[in-house]
Amino acid sequence: MTETRKIIITGTHITPAIELIHQLQSDRDINWEIFYIGRRFNSSVQREASIESKIIPQNNVKFYGILCGKYDRRWLPNTISGLPQMLSGFKSAHQILKKVKPHLIVSFGGYVSVPVIISAWLQNLPSITHEQTHTLSLSTKINALFCRHIALSFPVTKSSDKYLVTGNLLRREIFNFHSQYFEKQKFDLKKFPLIYLTAGNQGSHRLNLVLKKLLPSLCKRFTIIHQSGSKDFNRYKKLSLKFPNYLVKNYIDSVDIGWIFHHSKLIVSRAGANTTQEIAVLGLNSVIIPLLISQQNEQFKNALWLQEKLPKNTIIIKESELTAKSLGDSINILASKKKAPSSVLPSPNLKLLKLIKKL
Repeated sequence: MTETRKIIITGTHITPAIELIHQLQSDRDINWEIFYIGRRFNSSVQREASIESKIIPQNNVKFYGILCGKYDRRWLPNTISGLPQMLSGFKSAHQILKKVKPHLIVSFGGYVSVPVIISAWLQNLPSITHEQTHTLSLSTKINALFCRHIALSFPVTKSSDKYLVTGNLLRREIFNFHSQYFEKQKFDLKKFPLIYLTAGNQGSHRLNLVLKKLLPSLCKRFTIIHQSGSKDFNRYKKLSLKFPNYLVKNYIDSVDIGWIFHHSKLIVSRAGANTTQEIAVLGLNSVIIPLLISQQNEQFKNALWLQEKLPKNTIIIKESELTAKSLGDSINILASKKKAPSSVLPSPNLKLLKLIKKL
């Protein structure tokens, strides 16, 4: 008879979290009951439903949204004003863990994971936190004090045997080159090669504005698929009526991302850990614009890592130097280059799953 276990996943980095969900759902040894604790809203200030609250339930997972204040190292008043929500987050996390009674908790970082991990420790529940980037984020450093294991994507200098390198969990969908949605679109990619522009799940207003200036010239030569984020979506949706070669989506579903990567001549993107690692694995041409205010300058480190892996296929533009001209010139340089060979076989990374099953 198959053993049944309950697991709670938490965190704001949902790309590796969803891959783990798929692995758990496919596990033949254990029947996993999966629950997810995430943000109720995208931020402690804005009242827009969080991306995880929309995406996680689509994967047949029970989602719990909590309010949770964020520790802001750059601006102390933000931290002070968020204290009531921090306390609310701890209370909610504690109550959810008492209700679900999970066997273990797995975190994928972000401030929402901290009250969940500490509550698990107070209830004597084992937990693992996973770090996707080259440096430990603040949430990972805090969670590490209370976790059984810290799973790393890259080696770090730590003496404790709690730290284990499992690698990152890349989406298996990046190797699926078919998409029912995009294959129905009437793109002429031989005449107008594809450029995919994205700034992560929430988009980038700055990058969107630069693209807007370039659209008239780019659409004469390329097909543009643009992940705008929800804030700017309606504004850019109107532009798609003006430019036939331009398609905007507020969010690109994982089932479609493989088709986009496979058909793209180049990617224009922020330097998130998951995106840069997927670009490296697939050998894609990319213009990378690191987020200036990312923690510990982690996005710039991600960009440099990608450029080291694919020096002929990567151009980095600092955010302070991002203009329509700098982006347009970079696109022109890479548009004539071939992709680099793919560096891995399309098989899932099961190291984290194996670690979870040992607890």
